[in-house]
Amino acid sequence: MKSFFNYFTNFEKILILFVFAIYFHNLFIDIMQIDAAQYAGISAEMAQTNSYLEVKEFQQDYLDKPPLLFWLSSVSIKIFGATNFGYKIVSFLFILFSLYAVYRFTILYYSRQIAKNALLILATTQAYFLITNDVRTDALLTSCTIISVWLFSEFFEKRKISNLILASIFMGLGMLAKGPIGAIAVLMPIGINLMYQQKWRDVFNFRWILVLFIVAIILIPMSYGLYTQFDLHPEKGKKGLYFYYWLQSFGRITGESVWNNGAPWHFFLGSIIWDFFPWIFPLYFSLFFKLKNLLNRQVKLPEITTLVGFVVIFAMLSLSKYKLPHYIFVTLPFASIILAEYLTKINYKIWKRWRITNCIFGILILLLFIIFNLFFFPEFNIWVIICVVLQLFILFYFRRTKEQNSGQLIVFVLVLNLFLSFVFYPKLVTFQSDSEAGKWANKNINNEEIYIYKTYSNSFNFYTNNPFTKKITKENLTSIKNSFWVYISEEDLEEIKDLNLKIAVKKSFDDYPITRLKIQFLVAKSRQEVLKKKYLIKIINS
Repeated sequence: MKSFFNYFTNFEKILILFVFAIYFHNLFIDIMQIDAAQYAGISAEMAQTNSYLEVKEFQQDYLDKPPLLFWLSSVSIKIFGATNFGYKIVSFLFILFSLYAVYRFTILYYSRQIAKNALLILATTQAYFLITNDVRTDALLTSCTIISVWLFSEFFEKRKISNLILASIFMGLGMLAKGPIGAIAVLMPIGINLMYQQKWRDVFNFRWILVLFIVAIILIPMSYGLYTQFDLHPEKGKKGLYFYYWLQSFGRITGESVWNNGAPWHFFLGSIIWDFFPWIFPLYFSLFFKLKNLLNRQVKLPEITTLVGFVVIFAMLSLSKYKLPHYIFVTLPFASIILAEYLTKINYKIWKRWRITNCIFGILILLLFIIFNLFFFPEFNIWVIICVVLQLFILFYFRRTKEQNSGQLIVFVLVLNLFLSFVFYPKLVTFQSDSEAGKWANKNINNEEIYIYKTYSNSFNFYTNNPFTKKITKENLTSIKNSFWVYISEEDLEEIKDLNLKIAVKKSFDDYPITRLKIQFLVAKSRQEVLKKKYLIKIINS
């Protein structure tokens, strides 16, 4: 690893250290609702029950995502506790490994400078900053995919059987992370590239039987768990193996799955603008030239793994009837390599245009800092001042330099993510009442029982460090003797007024769905109009 860093300049090392610092700080930001909080809650429950083959949520059968994230996070929670760091750390380590894999894959076919650029590009996309904060299954899928693609490619170039075995293991882990897409996103780019290079002996080779055998072994624990939890119990009305191997992934294309959010076919064309920011516009040009060279019979490309991994997988995911922005994260490592190759081939005139584009981004980001402090959260924050000063310095300094260095296109987005990690997200998560109430309860309520009124909450359970918090109904509120606590919404508190309960303590928390931001919430003067209240109340029954 030491020799790996020796190839980077001091400036590039500083950039990598800066990125790592932001990633690491993201590990301590509260877990976002809804998906990440759900997965954290399931992981914490698994850590206490040791039910690894049968996945449970609120002690009920869970059948949606494969279990790899729950397995790994539950182990780290056992070590580090039910904390933000405990839940996120394993996915973070996979992300770091994926960046190394991008570098190692790239130098198989391109120069070391292209490999360095690819690593820096991927590391500074908004998607990668996001998945070190809002940790879902996509961090593991994306990492396992590019690691497996690198190791397969390494095998076909150098013929080391250990690479084939490791590639198979990581492909199996990718399937444990997100389903069959973990195999498709690996085998399709690798297979089509082998055909492009006319390596027919590798396409039709007995070694694929070994790959299949290793993947099957990796999948045995999950498959056995699904079979015993669901398929052995037809009265549950769910087929675990069918759901995992077909319905969850392919059913969204065929229409068999009930999951359909009405997203249009071009949904990802819009979402990738933010996911791959600030690199999205040069990516369009790099794709154009890559496809142009592919269609030029006089040009033989070193590989088309990256082109297939991005374009074809992107198109396949666009066929799904249920789409969310993070679904395409698995394609972004391939995009970063395509773009890195393009950036090393352009002349200074074109480079200057992209630098000007990024300077415009930098000015807009600077305006965002000012608007945030004047209109959104008008309060003193030293980190906002640091970000403003840094951005002004960068805008002034890089306006004067003529060096053609990819770092010039990175620094603006680094300051943006410094702001997001140290200012914006920490402020935003204070409006997640479930996690705020859970943390308060964990610190201030000792031996008394805590209930949630009418529903469950993954965040509340996680931060109270009690995945077995019970649900309570209106009818039961008067039957419990002595004192107890209830977590309840403002509307439900009005509903139970007629019970004339003796409420000794009432602690309030602001609540807003922070993953669906609206301008009315962001502007300080109108925020109270959209905020709701939730409460922790202490009830004393005689």
